[in-house]
Amino acid sequence: MNLEKRDIIIKEIQYWRKSRLLPEQYCDFLTNLYDDEDANKDNNPISLRNLQQGSIKIWLFSFGIISLIFLISLYFSVFPWPLQLATALSVLIICYGYSAVYKDRNNVISLILAGLGSVLTLGFGLWLIDLHDLDPQLWRPILIGCCGLLWCILGFLLRIGLLQYCGFAFWALLYAGFFGGRSPEASIFELEFLWLPLCVLMVWLCWLLHHKVRGVASVYFAVGVSLWIMPELDALLLRQDYPQWISLMLILKIAAGLALLFGFRKKWITWVAT
Repeated sequence: MNLEKRDIIIKEIQYWRKSRLLPEQYCDFLTNLYDDEDANKDNNPISLRNLQQGSIKIWLFSFGIISLIFLISLYFSVFPWPLQLATALSVLIICYGYSAVYKDRNNVISLILAGLGSVLTLGFGLWLIDLHDLDPQLWRPILIGCCGLLWCILGFLLRIGLLQYCGFAFWALLYAGFFGGRSPEASIFELEFLWLPLCVLMVWLCWLLHHKVRGVASVYFAVGVSLWIMPELDALLLRQDYPQWISLMLILKIAAGLALLFGFRKKWITWVAT
């Protein structure tokens, strides 16, 4: 194909991607169909082909990044706490920042950087709590809440549904821990009352926002479906001395949930796919 025509088509595909006129997977397919090896080299500079044919600058840059990671890992504990905090924030800003930069260029690299930043967020937080002998009963819930809020926001901004779902999962964990401490002897009916309204709320938000805000309906629906069985999981995993029939109730709850999904499949699939 003529190079000029190919460039015009690729620019048009990128415009469709940014304007969200076509789904992400269709844009990826069309880009791979019309793009040649040179364009792929520019979009993915760390592929095996480009590493084999790349300049010495790429290898020196890789060596510098790996060395920096090892230096931070080895000497992080001896840094003064302001430098520790600044180092952690700098690493996280770099990971999430480049994830946003590569979002439209290379989705795989963007996801890897976002995942790395999320793991480091939790890892640095736990490390700092341990290094400074902070009260884990206080600071771990604060860390979980901050991670959940950060991942919900970044998952929405970067359109990474899994990251947003993990943020809601951390908030659910914090919610379960709070009420587990306040009401350790709660009955199964009280647990149903704690969790099922949240399930209904998330499914309702999925229906309400599926035409108005892109990238949230599928996440809210997945969270709502997960909350459907949280009362039984709360009783089995986080509380003591619950009867064995809770396991049977969990199985019946899953069966009922699948029946509801099947019965209303035309509605919720439309919400999720929009």
